[in-house]
Amino acid sequence: MSIITLTTDFGLKDFSVASVKGAILKELAQVTIVDVSHQISPFNIGEAAYIIKNVYQDFPEESIHIIGVDALPNENKKLLAAKIANHYFICADNGILSLILSESQPEEIVEITINKYKPYSNSPTRDIFVPVACHLCRGGSLNVIGAPTNSYRELNLLRAQIKEDKSIIGTVIYIDNFGNAITNISYRLFNECRRGRDFQIIVRNLTFEKLANRYSDVVKDFTKEVEYHGDGIALFNSNDFLEIAIYKPNLQSYGGASSLMGLSIGTHVTVKFI
Repeated sequence: MSIITLTTDFGLKDFSVASVKGAILKELAQVTIVDVSHQISPFNIGEAAYIIKNVYQDFPEESIHIIGVDALPNENKKLLAAKIANHYFICADNGILSLILSESQPEEIVEITINKYKPYSNSPTRDIFVPVACHLCRGGSLNVIGAPTNSYRELNLLRAQIKEDKSIIGTVIYIDNFGNAITNISYRLFNECRRGRDFQIIVRNLTFEKLANRYSDVVKDFTKEVEYHGDGIALFNSNDFLEIAIYKPNLQSYGGASSLMGLSIGTHVTVKFI
Protein backbone atom coordinates (compact mmCIF):
# COMPACT_ATOMS: atom_id res chain seq x y z
CA MET A 1 0.00 0.00 0.00
CA SER A 2 1.34 3.43 -0.93
CA ILE A 3 2.25 5.90 1.83
CA ILE A 4 2.09 9.69 1.55
CA THR A 5 3.39 11.76 4.47
CA LEU A 6 2.44 15.38 5.06
CA THR A 7 4.61 18.04 6.69
CA THR A 8 3.28 21.59 6.63
CA ASP A 9 3.16 24.90 8.45
CA PHE A 10 -0.65 25.02 8.10
CA GLY A 11 -1.47 24.49 11.76
CA LEU A 12 -4.62 22.67 12.84
CA LYS A 13 -7.12 25.53 13.21
CA ASP A 14 -7.97 25.96 9.53
CA PHE A 15 -9.23 23.57 6.85
CA SER A 16 -6.00 23.48 4.82
CA VAL A 17 -4.80 20.07 6.04
CA ALA A 18 -8.20 18.47 5.47
CA SER A 19 -8.32 20.02 1.99
CA VAL A 20 -5.01 18.41 1.04
CA LYS A 21 -6.08 15.03 2.42
CA GLY A 22 -9.41 15.25 0.60
CA ALA A 23 -7.63 15.96 -2.69
CA ILE A 24 -5.43 12.88 -2.18
CA LEU A 25 -8.37 10.62 -1.32
CA LYS A 26 -10.35 11.80 -4.36
CA GLU A 27 -7.57 10.37 -6.52
CA LEU A 28 -6.49 7.39 -4.40
CA ALA A 29 -9.04 6.20 -1.88
CA GLN A 30 -6.83 3.39 -0.50
CA VAL A 31 -3.65 5.37 0.09
CA THR A 32 -2.20 5.64 3.61
CA ILE A 33 -1.75 9.28 4.68
CA VAL A 34 0.55 9.97 7.62
CA ASP A 35 0.76 13.36 9.33
CA VAL A 36 4.36 14.08 10.27
CA SER A 37 3.65 17.58 11.58
CA HIS A 38 1.45 20.55 10.74
CA GLN A 39 2.86 22.68 13.55
CA ILE A 40 6.04 23.82 11.78
CA SER A 41 6.61 27.50 12.54
CA PRO A 42 5.38 29.51 9.53
CA PHE A 43 7.93 29.45 6.66
CA ASN A 44 10.58 27.85 8.91
CA ILE A 45 12.36 25.52 6.49
CA GLY A 46 15.16 24.74 8.96
CA GLU A 47 12.63 23.36 11.43
CA ALA A 48 10.86 21.40 8.69
CA ALA A 49 14.15 19.99 7.39
CA TYR A 50 15.22 18.83 10.86
CA ILE A 51 11.95 16.94 11.31
CA ILE A 52 11.84 15.40 7.82
CA LYS A 53 15.54 14.48 7.79
CA ASN A 54 15.19 12.58 11.05
CA VAL A 55 11.95 10.74 10.35
CA TYR A 56 11.75 9.77 6.69
CA GLN A 57 13.99 6.71 6.99
CA ASP A 58 11.58 5.24 9.54
CA PHE A 59 9.09 4.81 6.68
CA PRO A 60 9.21 2.04 4.06
CA GLU A 61 11.15 2.74 0.89
CA GLU A 62 9.14 4.30 -1.96
CA SER A 63 7.21 6.45 0.55
CA ILE A 64 6.27 9.88 -0.77
CA HIS A 65 6.85 12.94 1.41
CA ILE A 66 4.93 16.14 0.68
CA ILE A 67 6.53 19.20 2.32
CA GLY A 68 4.12 22.12 2.30
CA VAL A 69 6.33 24.70 4.00
CA ASP A 70 7.14 28.03 2.31
CA ALA A 71 5.77 26.44 -0.86
CA LEU A 72 4.26 29.34 -2.80
CA PRO A 73 6.14 29.50 -6.12
CA ASN A 74 7.43 32.66 -7.79
CA GLU A 75 9.79 33.57 -10.61
CA ASN A 76 12.79 32.59 -8.47
CA LYS A 77 11.31 29.60 -6.64
CA LYS A 78 10.71 26.39 -8.56
CA LEU A 79 8.75 23.40 -7.35
CA LEU A 80 10.76 20.19 -7.15
CA ALA A 81 10.30 16.44 -6.87
CA ALA A 82 13.31 14.35 -5.91
CA LYS A 83 14.23 10.76 -5.21
CA ILE A 84 16.61 10.39 -2.28
CA ALA A 85 17.58 7.08 -0.64
CA ASN A 86 14.67 5.45 -2.48
CA HIS A 87 12.16 7.92 -1.01
CA TYR A 88 10.32 10.68 -2.88
CA PHE A 89 10.20 14.30 -1.72
CA ILE A 90 7.95 17.00 -3.15
CA CYS A 91 8.74 20.56 -2.08
CA ALA A 92 9.52 24.11 -3.13
CA ASP A 93 13.03 25.09 -4.15
CA ASN A 94 13.53 27.12 -0.99
CA GLY A 95 16.66 25.35 0.29
CA ILE A 96 14.94 22.56 2.18
CA LEU A 97 16.11 19.93 -0.30
CA SER A 98 19.76 20.83 0.32
CA LEU A 99 19.21 20.43 4.07
CA ILE A 100 17.70 16.98 3.62
CA LEU A 101 20.59 16.13 1.28
CA SER A 102 23.31 17.36 3.66
CA GLU A 103 24.76 13.84 4.04
CA SER A 104 23.47 12.08 0.91
CA GLN A 105 23.13 12.52 -2.83
CA PRO A 106 19.90 12.61 -4.87
CA GLU A 107 19.14 9.78 -7.25
CA GLU A 108 16.97 12.05 -9.40
CA ILE A 109 15.52 15.59 -9.27
CA VAL A 110 12.98 17.22 -11.58
CA GLU A 111 11.45 20.67 -11.75
CA ILE A 112 7.70 20.11 -11.63
CA THR A 113 5.99 21.18 -14.85
CA ILE A 114 2.59 19.51 -14.61
CA ASN A 115 -0.33 21.74 -13.64
CA LYS A 116 1.51 24.78 -14.94
CA TYR A 117 -1.91 26.23 -15.59
CA LYS A 118 -2.05 26.74 -11.82
CA PRO A 119 1.34 28.39 -11.22
CA TYR A 120 -0.16 31.04 -8.97
CA SER A 121 -2.40 28.74 -6.96
CA ASN A 122 -2.76 29.82 -3.37
CA SER A 123 -2.57 26.14 -2.45
CA PRO A 124 0.25 24.56 -4.48
CA THR A 125 0.49 21.82 -1.85
CA ARG A 126 -3.03 20.72 -2.79
CA ASP A 127 -3.18 21.72 -6.46
CA ILE A 128 0.32 20.70 -7.59
CA PHE A 129 2.02 18.51 -4.98
CA VAL A 130 -0.97 16.19 -4.55
CA PRO A 131 -1.26 15.23 -8.27
CA VAL A 132 2.51 14.59 -8.32
CA ALA A 133 2.30 12.39 -5.22
CA CYS A 134 -0.65 10.43 -6.61
CA HIS A 135 1.17 9.94 -9.91
CA LEU A 136 4.13 8.47 -8.03
CA CYS A 137 1.81 6.29 -5.93
CA ARG A 138 0.49 4.76 -9.14
CA GLY A 139 4.04 3.80 -10.09
CA GLY A 140 4.65 6.78 -12.37
CA SER A 141 8.11 8.12 -13.05
CA LEU A 142 9.53 11.52 -12.20
CA ASN A 143 10.36 12.39 -15.80
CA VAL A 144 6.66 12.48 -16.67
CA ILE A 145 5.87 15.26 -14.20
CA GLY A 146 8.94 17.43 -14.65
CA ALA A 147 12.17 18.33 -16.41
CA PRO A 148 15.41 16.83 -15.03
CA THR A 149 17.56 19.32 -13.12
CA ASN A 150 20.70 19.36 -10.98
CA SER A 151 20.02 22.87 -9.78
CA TYR A 152 18.45 23.61 -6.41
CA ARG A 153 18.91 26.28 -3.78
CA GLU A 154 21.56 25.43 -1.20
CA LEU A 155 21.56 26.34 2.49
CA ASN A 156 23.77 25.17 5.36
CA LEU A 157 21.50 25.61 8.40
CA LEU A 158 22.15 22.05 9.58
CA ARG A 159 25.93 22.23 9.23
CA ALA A 160 28.09 23.23 12.17
CA GLN A 161 31.51 24.75 11.55
CA ILE A 162 34.92 23.54 12.76
CA LYS A 163 37.24 26.34 13.94
CA GLU A 164 40.99 25.70 13.78
CA ASP A 165 40.57 22.14 15.09
CA LYS A 166 39.95 23.62 18.54
CA SER A 167 36.21 24.05 18.60
CA ILE A 168 32.90 23.45 16.86
CA ILE A 169 30.59 26.39 16.36
CA GLY A 170 26.94 25.42 16.06
CA THR A 171 23.50 26.88 16.56
CA VAL A 172 20.16 25.85 18.01
CA ILE A 173 18.01 24.68 15.08
CA TYR A 174 14.92 23.30 16.81
CA ILE A 175 12.97 23.62 20.06
CA ASP A 176 10.98 20.47 20.83
CA ASN A 177 7.67 20.06 22.64
CA PHE A 178 9.41 19.87 26.04
CA GLY A 179 11.38 23.08 25.45
CA ASN A 180 14.65 21.23 24.81
CA ALA A 181 17.06 22.95 22.42
CA ILE A 182 18.48 20.80 19.61
CA THR A 183 21.64 22.01 17.90
CA ASN A 184 23.15 21.28 14.49
CA ILE A 185 26.21 19.59 16.08
CA SER A 186 26.11 15.90 15.20
CA TYR A 187 27.65 13.09 17.21
CA ARG A 188 29.72 12.09 14.18
CA LEU A 189 31.26 15.58 13.91
CA PHE A 190 31.82 15.80 17.67
CA ASN A 191 33.58 12.42 17.74
CA GLU A 192 35.74 13.19 14.70
CA CYS A 193 36.95 16.45 16.24
CA ARG A 194 37.30 15.34 19.84
CA ARG A 195 39.97 12.66 19.42
CA GLY A 196 40.01 11.81 23.13
CA ARG A 197 40.27 15.39 24.35
CA ASP A 198 38.29 16.91 27.21
CA PHE A 199 35.66 19.42 26.19
CA GLN A 200 33.39 22.22 27.28
CA ILE A 201 29.96 22.86 25.81
CA ILE A 202 29.28 26.58 26.12
CA VAL A 203 25.86 28.08 25.53
CA ARG A 204 25.15 31.63 26.70
CA ASN A 205 26.41 31.77 30.31
CA LEU A 206 26.29 28.00 30.85
CA THR A 207 29.10 25.44 30.55
CA PHE A 208 28.68 21.66 30.42
CA GLU A 209 31.77 19.47 30.82
CA LYS A 210 30.03 16.09 30.70
CA LEU A 211 27.60 14.40 28.35
CA ALA A 212 24.76 12.24 29.56
CA ASN A 213 23.69 9.06 27.81
CA ARG A 214 20.08 9.40 28.97
CA TYR A 215 17.95 12.20 30.40
CA SER A 216 17.71 10.29 33.70
CA ASP A 217 21.51 10.29 34.12
CA VAL A 218 21.12 13.58 35.97
CA VAL A 219 19.40 11.69 38.84
CA LYS A 220 21.87 10.42 41.44
CA ASP A 221 19.29 9.09 43.90
CA PHE A 222 15.95 7.87 42.52
CA THR A 223 14.41 7.82 46.01
CA LYS A 224 14.67 11.63 45.82
CA GLU A 225 14.10 11.92 42.08
CA VAL A 226 11.81 14.94 42.32
CA GLU A 227 14.75 16.98 43.64
CA TYR A 228 16.43 16.66 40.25
CA HIS A 229 13.46 17.93 38.23
CA GLY A 230 14.56 21.03 36.36
CA ASP A 231 18.29 20.22 36.30
CA GLY A 232 20.14 21.02 33.07
CA ILE A 233 21.78 18.35 30.96
CA ALA A 234 23.62 17.99 27.64
CA LEU A 235 23.38 14.83 25.56
CA PHE A 236 23.16 13.53 22.02
CA ASN A 237 19.53 12.77 21.31
CA SER A 238 17.99 9.81 19.50
CA ASN A 239 18.83 11.45 16.17
CA ASP A 240 22.47 12.01 17.22
CA PHE A 241 22.29 15.80 17.51
CA LEU A 242 23.62 17.65 20.55
CA GLU A 243 20.72 18.69 22.77
CA ILE A 244 20.58 21.06 25.72
CA ALA A 245 17.76 19.80 27.90
CA ILE A 246 16.16 19.98 31.32
CA TYR A 247 15.16 16.84 33.20
CA LYS A 248 11.36 16.70 33.65
CA PRO A 249 10.75 20.45 33.41
CA ASN A 250 7.62 22.03 34.85
CA LEU A 251 6.43 23.55 31.59
CA GLN A 252 3.56 25.40 33.27
CA SER A 253 5.78 26.97 35.93
CA TYR A 254 9.18 27.81 34.45
CA GLY A 255 9.23 26.16 31.03
CA GLY A 256 11.87 24.00 29.43
CA ALA A 257 15.53 24.60 28.62
CA SER A 258 14.71 27.12 25.93
CA SER A 259 12.87 29.50 28.26
CA LEU A 260 14.81 28.82 31.48
CA MET A 261 18.22 29.14 29.79
CA GLY A 262 17.20 31.83 27.31
CA LEU A 263 17.75 29.63 24.24
CA SER A 264 16.04 30.12 20.90
CA ILE A 265 16.52 29.09 17.30
CA GLY A 266 19.78 30.66 16.17
CA THR A 267 21.44 30.75 19.62
CA HIS A 268 25.15 29.97 19.25
CA VAL A 269 26.56 26.83 20.89
CA THR A 270 30.32 26.22 21.11
CA VAL A 271 32.10 22.95 21.83
CA LYS A 272 35.64 23.79 22.93
CA PHE A 273 38.26 21.02 23.02
CA ILE A 274 40.91 21.21 25.73
